[in-house]
Amino acid sequence: MHRLLPLLLAASVLGQEAEPEPDPGATRLDDTNREAVERVRKTFADEGKSIRTQLRGLKKQDVIVVGGLFDFVQEILAAYGQPCTVVAPAELEYVALDEPERKLFLFNCHLVDRHFHGSVPKPAAVSDEEAERRLEAVLKEAGLEGDGAPGKAIRERFGEVKHFAGSDYSKAGLKRVGEAVKAGAWAFSSDWALLVWEQALPGTLRWTGHHTFEETVEVKPALAGRRHALLTGVFPAGKARWWLETESYLFAARGRHTLLVESGQLAARYGGNKGVVVLLEPGKGRVLHALSHTYLQRGSAEDASVMQRLLLNYMIEKSLQNHERDWARRQEEEKSGR
Repeated sequence: MHRLLPLLLAASVLGQEAEPEPDPGATRLDDTNREAVERVRKTFADEGKSIRTQLRGLKKQDVIVVGGLFDFVQEILAAYGQPCTVVAPAELEYVALDEPERKLFLFNCHLVDRHFHGSVPKPAAVSDEEAERRLEAVLKEAGLEGDGAPGKAIRERFGEVKHFAGSDYSKAGLKRVGEAVKAGAWAFSSDWALLVWEQALPGTLRWTGHHTFEETVEVKPALAGRRHALLTGVFPAGKARWWLETESYLFAARGRHTLLVESGQLAARYGGNKGVVVLLEPGKGRVLHALSHTYLQRGSAEDASVMQRLLLNYMIEKSLQNHERDWARRQEEEKSGR
């Protein structure tokens, strides 16, 4: 069936004029991530594929970005022209999750309190002064009081991240996410967001109790990832470099999962744990979790393009799945209308 999906998608847009490519310069991307966008676009062009066309199955309401202070995946989406719905962690109790099988959650790295409240009030608007106070308190707790990365990047984006400062996940909100994934929703997360899955999907992903220093390590496809569709175009040279933040959380996966990317250097430096990217398949849904951030705040454009291509591959698969579902629904409606 997957071989038919590109044909189905192409058939749905015949006769439509090609849309202009979004301008990554119009977003807040830094030079490194902007250059990575151009690199990734070139890989798709070399493969004769259109990113915009392949993402047509994802509507704004389908893509739910859970905001955080330490990652900015929404900026990467904007650079590729993908609309999304951004919510604060506390809003997961209240966001609409109808048709969960269509949803794609993208979790930004956020300072997570492992002692989750059972429920949290729906977030109310606060003044900029109060938001700034909360933000500085969080940065202090994270040891980011100075002007280095990522503290500097966070302060520069105050207008966008102020709604997330002091916003906590709740057990009720994470239970909704876990139930949505089991029902068919997909999710992409990085670093500290793995604590979300300890609560939302117990027995799938856990923190080992160890974390990294800030450094860059060499990574490559794991045995199960060498021919996996999600790694198409990710490692054109067979390996790549991967930036680790101070206190990136090492993880262990259980249950039904596939290790896609690994690092021998990571294993040598941190007690044998080599996992960098893992695919979990609980129930009908999927969770793709990666060490470090989606929006790399250090490293080269080549490094950043690895993560961006991985994210796009995942989104495209979900887009095609949604398109296949819509096509099948239209066929049923046409049959029932005869």
